[in-house]
Amino acid sequence: MLARDEVVRSLAGAWRLFLDRPDAMRFFDISLDGFWRSFAAVILVLPSYALTALAEYQVVLSDMVPDDGFSDAAFSINKVVALGLEWLALPLVLALLAQPLGITRTYVGFIVARNWCSVIAVLPFGAVSLLFVLGMFGMDVANFLWLAAVIVVLRYNFLIARRALNVGTAFAIGIVILDLALSLSIAAMVDGLVAS
Repeated sequence: MLARDEVVRSLAGAWRLFLDRPDAMRFFDISLDGFWRSFAAVILVLPSYALTALAEYQVVLSDMVPDDGFSDAAFSINKVVALGLEWLALPLVLALLAQPLGITRTYVGFIVARNWCSVIAVLPFGAVSLLFVLGMFGMDVANFLWLAAVIVVLRYNFLIARRALNVGTAFAIGIVILDLALSLSIAAMVDGLVAS
C-alpha cells in the first residue's frame, strides 16, 4: 500500500516535471518496489477519470435516439476495461522494446514518473467534466477546454519522456506518439467489443 510520504513526494516530483525542473526525478522512488507501488497511483486517477466518464455518459445520452440499444452496464464495463488496458499498455510495450531502444537503464524511472504524473495529467479533464456535468457550460465550451487539456497533457508527456528517459526531443516525441496511438487503439478496440 502507498505511504502518505511517498504519495506527497511523488506528486511533488510530478509537478516539478510539469514545470520542467531538472531535479524532478529525484522525488520518485525508482527502486523495483517503487516501480510496482507506482501502479497504485491509479487509485488517485479514478476520481477524475470517473468524472470524465460521467460527462461522456451525459453526451451519449443526449445524442441517443430512442431504442438505440445503449446499455449502462456495457458503458461502465467499457470505461473500466479501457482504463485498465491504458494503464498497462505502454509499460508492457516499452518493457519489450526497452533493450532495442536502449532505454533499459531508464525504463523503471520513466514508468514510475509516468504513473505518478498521470494523477496530475487527468485533473484538467476531471475539472472540465465536473463543470460540464454541473451545467456550468455547454458542449462547445467543454470540447474546446478538453482539446486545450489534450494539448497541455501531450506537452507534459513529452517532458516526462525527455527527463525520465534522458533522451532527445525526437525520441521523446516518438514515445508520446506511441502512447497516444496505444490509447486510441485501446479505446477503439474496447468500444468495438462492447458495441458488438
